[in-house]
Amino acid sequence: MIVFNARGLMPPVFTPLNDDLSINYNVIPAYAKYLADNGIKSVLVGGTTGENMCFSVADRKKVADAWVKTGKTCGLHIMVQVGGAPLSDVLELAEYCSKIGVDSLLTLPELYFKPQSVSELVSYVKLVANRAPNLPVLYYHIPSMSKVELNMPSFIIEATQSIPNFKGIKFTSNDLSECAQVLRALKEDQEVFLGADTLLAPAALLGVKSSIGTTFNLFPRLAQDILVAVEENNVAQARNLQNKLSLAAEAHTIEGAWVPIMKAGMEIVSGIKMGPPALPQLPISEEAKKRIAARLKTLKLIN
Repeated sequence: MIVFNARGLMPPVFTPLNDDLSINYNVIPAYAKYLADNGIKSVLVGGTTGENMCFSVADRKKVADAWVKTGKTCGLHIMVQVGGAPLSDVLELAEYCSKIGVDSLLTLPELYFKPQSVSELVSYVKLVANRAPNLPVLYYHIPSMSKVELNMPSFIIEATQSIPNFKGIKFTSNDLSECAQVLRALKEDQEVFLGADTLLAPAALLGVKSSIGTTFNLFPRLAQDILVAVEENNVAQARNLQNKLSLAAEAHTIEGAWVPIMKAGMEIVSGIKMGPPALPQLPISEEAKKRIAARLKTLKLIN
């Protein structure tokens, strides 16, 4: 029986890079400790935020190795995203992760010859899950990037019936109505992780208590406080805190694309060097970083 016990907030971690765009593995121990010290219990390695789709299979394996080694010392659940590559590479990564101590897998759909139906998507996820039968496997629903826009409640039902180790979904969409339907379709040992930082509070009111969001790297305590306020039925407090987190995200988004701005923001907030984004994305300017810092000071999120 495969048990999946990750719940709550899960930051999708950045992949730190040196200025020459090589991966900076030396930063990962301090990064993991920073998250654990701020109440984080699990992380997603290699998601959109981690830019895994930009790296070779060899590099993706090394990043997984580094997080398994370091994460275990901090008591972190390590989920690794293996999709976003040719199927042969995805299967190789899934099998590799099943052998090195990864706790769970997340996978994207095929990105070029896309699944055209729920059954095709289930078939794809089943191929991945079969390569790691000892691990919980979750599906990464991100239609804004993957352009796979299938009905997720229907997918959940069919995947649950045919994939023994299928344990849930990362739901990166603003459609909270569909997200609530997904929640109702899940079994007790499965989980839905919201992928929309700015909807953390309203989703929690609907019963969606787990979330994977980039801003949890920067503001882990603020995100946790939102969930606590919802749990305590303090709606006004939850609204105020959610507004603060949303404004913090907007302080970044005005300056460019998601990963470059958030990598810059992580350095500003934590002091941990994330470096530039992987190509083909480009870093934001020093002036943009200063504007982000000024907005975060106004919000009293940094000194």
